[in-house]
Amino acid sequence: MTDSRPAAAAVRIVLVADPGVASEIAQGLADGLPQLLRRRVRADVDWQVSARTAPLVADEQLGVSSVTDVVRPFLPEGDWDVGVFLTDLPRRAGLEPVSVEVSPADRIALVSLPALGSWRMRQRARRVVVDVVGMLTREHADLAPSPEEVGRLEASGPGEDGRERFIVPGLRGHLRLVTGMVRANRPWRLFTTLSRALAGVFATAAFGLVNTSAWIISSGMDAGRLIGSSVAAVTALTAWIIIDHELWERPHYSLSRPFSRLYNTVTCVTITFGVLSLYVVLFLALFGVSQLTLAPSAFGKVIGHNATVHDYAGLAWFVSSMGMVGGAFGSGLEDDGTVRNAAYGERQRQRWQKLREEKKVREEQAGET
Repeated sequence: MTDSRPAAAAVRIVLVADPGVASEIAQGLADGLPQLLRRRVRADVDWQVSARTAPLVADEQLGVSSVTDVVRPFLPEGDWDVGVFLTDLPRRAGLEPVSVEVSPADRIALVSLPALGSWRMRQRARRVVVDVVGMLTREHADLAPSPEEVGRLEASGPGEDGRERFIVPGLRGHLRLVTGMVRANRPWRLFTTLSRALAGVFATAAFGLVNTSAWIISSGMDAGRLIGSSVAAVTALTAWIIIDHELWERPHYSLSRPFSRLYNTVTCVTITFGVLSLYVVLFLALFGVSQLTLAPSAFGKVIGHNATVHDYAGLAWFVSSMGMVGGAFGSGLEDDGTVRNAAYGERQRQRWQKLREEKKVREEQAGET
């Protein structure tokens, strides 16, 4: 007996994402998205999902009416029904962060991951993509992203053909945007890439650890002075990395003053996070090494009293601050490309340059034919 039930309608969804965090999220979504769509949108549809990586090149201030023009060039030719682009670039309407831009008529959406915030970004992105697909396929009239996830819906303007965008307003929106951009920068990876700075830090710290003058100075420092030395050392290394690698963005014809401030804030937070990670690892390493190598009797004889855990911690703390200053010299030897990835403006420039190079190649090939 043959099965007389009609075959399930197929809906082909393509997820396109920027390299990095956005691509990782898209690849992770591709496998589980069909099951989520069957459960939340329609169970009798054959949801087919594919994911690909392509760097988005666009002006962050483009209006919702240009979403189709921005996203369509990155979608495969004719091999999709719904297209969703996940980008790590910020999108803003004026000064307000835009989280999602949707063109129902074209079945295209653009999701700006930073506007979703840093907390549970993957889970939020998954829920938003499911809701957006439901909107674009018109399979669920009441399905729309939650205001808690994406902010308020802004009504379409005249001539925008039903296009919609979601805005996260106020201080909450700006905090989510900044933390989301820092999350997309993956600052913890900066620690492992600063190999030469790391060598300078540990070389300076190792010298300080066996220097009796450092023992005496650290034993005479109270908590306030130790904290002050830490703040000064971290600030100095952060500033040195930003200045030496020219990460500070200045307003120009293609970068407005508000966006330059946003990029600079994110760069400072990202670099500071990486430097603080280095500082904590260095302190823990020096604290352990000092207890293993410095005999309490020798240490106590130099500082004038019996050495305690507090003395070892104070020495590791002080020497860590010294080491961070030495790390500034090592950071100057780093490959610029390694550190520049922490700057959004630089990543955008790299994308525009790549786009221009690809366009030039295509023009040359067309000329040859």
